[in-house]
Amino acid sequence: MSALLASDATGHEFELAEAVAVNGSEIPADLIYQEMQYQTANSPRQAIYRAARALVIGWLLREKAAGQGLCAADEDLHSEAFDHAVSDLLKGELQVPPASEAECRAYFEAHPHKFRSDPLAEVRHILIPAAPDDSEACAKARAAAEEMLKQIRNDANPLQTFAQLAQSHSACSSAEAGGSLGQVGRGDTVASFERAVFEQGTGLVAEPVETPYGVHLIYVEHCEPGRPLEYEYVSERIEEYLTEKRRRQMTSDYLQKMVQAAQISGLDLSGEAH
Repeated sequence: MSALLASDATGHEFELAEAVAVNGSEIPADLIYQEMQYQTANSPRQAIYRAARALVIGWLLREKAAGQGLCAADEDLHSEAFDHAVSDLLKGELQVPPASEAECRAYFEAHPHKFRSDPLAEVRHILIPAAPDDSEACAKARAAAEEMLKQIRNDANPLQTFAQLAQSHSACSSAEAGGSLGQVGRGDTVASFERAVFEQGTGLVAEPVETPYGVHLIYVEHCEPGRPLEYEYVSERIEEYLTEKRRRQMTSDYLQKMVQAAQISGLDLSGEAH
């Protein structure tokens, strides 16, 4: 069996591992190299290890699936036919019991923070447009925002001043409504805007906020925090989550036993290459 080679950035080849064989059949080195494109890794050695590991598991699954007539013995490991065969194989091999009512209730009571309605906020904003990659435009937009922020803070009626400045300076279509975006929830705006809205609470956001659209001033008129949800409202979701979690664990255990029962050379599946 020949050794596997990889190249560093200079093109210099170096030995990484022995050839890999599964139940007496050698996995060709070129297949391992091809498989590397599907792996995320920090080094060539790690990429080869992960590619070889994926192929070993794939070969063993294909062997079992083919033995049950679910796919061809030489089925492409990246084909839809193989994916369907593995799915059918696991359905037959693993009997995954659904999560019980007691398990679901226990999970619900142990994780109350996960089962709340999304918060909602009434928001106004002023947008000063600037492309993120235009440092000069961003600097000018931030300076303009800082000046308006001072003006709003020093006014006896900051909300009224905010709305007036939005009408005359905001580049958003909401300017006509004094910058009002109406009611927004989680996922309705970009991440940095959302954090500013929901982390501070009501009132004028203390600092200008940068997004891919430019620089924003934000005023939160009203914020309704998320409320606890009743168990009956989320029970189905909890059952699906816990059952899927059990399925994944049973699949992991199944694959581990499959690997332990196989004759594998050239690859130690008990560790990770670096």
